Amino acid sequence: MNTLKWDEVLAENRTLRLVEDDIYSVLPDTSRSHHYDKRAAAYDLVVSTRLYNFVMWGTSPSDYIDFARQALTSSDDGRFLDAGCGSLLFTATDYVKSRRHIIAVDESLAMLRRARQRLIKLCGRVPEHVQLVQIDLNDLPFRPNRFNSVLCLNVLHQFSEAAALISNLKQLLTDDGNLYLTSLILNKCFVGDRYLNALHAAGEFVRPRSKDELKEILNASLGPEVSYRVKGNMAFAVRAQS
Repeated sequence: MNTLKWDEVLAENRTLRLVEDDIYSVLPDTSRSHHYDKRAAAYDLVVSTRLYNFVMWGTSPSDYIDFARQALTSSDDGRFLDAGCGSLLFTATDYVKSRRHIIAVDESLAMLRRARQRLIKLCGRVPEHVQLVQIDLNDLPFRPNRFNSVLCLNVLHQFSEAAALISNLKQLLTDDGNLYLTSLILNKCFVGDRYLNALHAAGEFVRPRSKDELKEILNASLGPEVSYRVKGNMAFAVRAQS
């Protein structure tokens, strides 16, 4: 595998710097705390369980693992971007085994530290083909058409401007690139809908979208190539090029 050349990936006006062992940042101020910095450990503890996902969202951790694996294996090579990677809770095992260049990005340093810890636990180090980078998804620092695959797992429900994020991620894809997205939605599920509204009231998520609202956004942003399915309160969308 060839070494990743950052000057081919980063926009001209962006600077990448090492801020901790195996963690890079493009942010000018890494001391600024992020919403998930104090929640990272609790998030992993809860969201990793089958019970939580089944009761609250009508899903299973295996749904996210399988979907992320589908994204990773959508191409045999080429760069892979995990946009909003968190702690690699559902992806670390497959990332370690992959032979693709993987750039996993998140704004929370606490999440990236947990991602680093998870990779080291699996293989004794952070693999050379996996790069952990702190960025703001509202301000993507990458050149257009640089990634063969982009995964955005369980992130869209945190963005009020979901259409803008989707469009910006699409621009990062090569002509034959694939985009994989998931988002929590309202779907006439008694527990899940009420919990989603409660999280919105607590300021954790933006206003919940219905499955039809999200589908409309996806169609407008990605066009007819997008496929869309729903399980419980979770929507899974793929824009794949044949």
